[in-house]
Amino acid sequence: MPHGEIYSDKRKHNRIEKKLKVTYKIMKDSDVGIEAVEKSKRHVESSDISICGIQLLCDEHFKHEDVLRLDIYVDGEEKPLATFAEVKWVKKDEKIEKFRIGLEFLVLKEDHIDAIKNLEKRL
Repeated sequence: MPHGEIYSDKRKHNRIEKKLKVTYKIMKDSDVGIEAVEKSKRHVESSDISICGIQLLCDEHFKHEDVLRLDIYVDGEEKPLATFAEVKWVKKDEKIEKFRIGLEFLVLKEDHIDAIKNLEKRL
């Protein structure tokens, strides 16, 4: 960091530390658009969430810019929040022997934003 520069967190929105059940599929580009790499969904847990992204705890490593199709299960919501997100960073957490995956939402519906904001109110 250059001398005299003040560090500030780049996050635009507060993270909500919340363990949520999440299922995902890895997506890929094809001639007919974006399609799932695998047919089966994998089940993981979140560490935190905001209206910009989510941090997942996973057994597998991802590549930067991988795109995932997510279903996020939020208490009180009838259906999971279905969205797409891009991998922004990956870190191995030796304490829990899992990878921490930082994802940025590519699209989020207004009712999904409301559901995430309501999580913060319930804490």
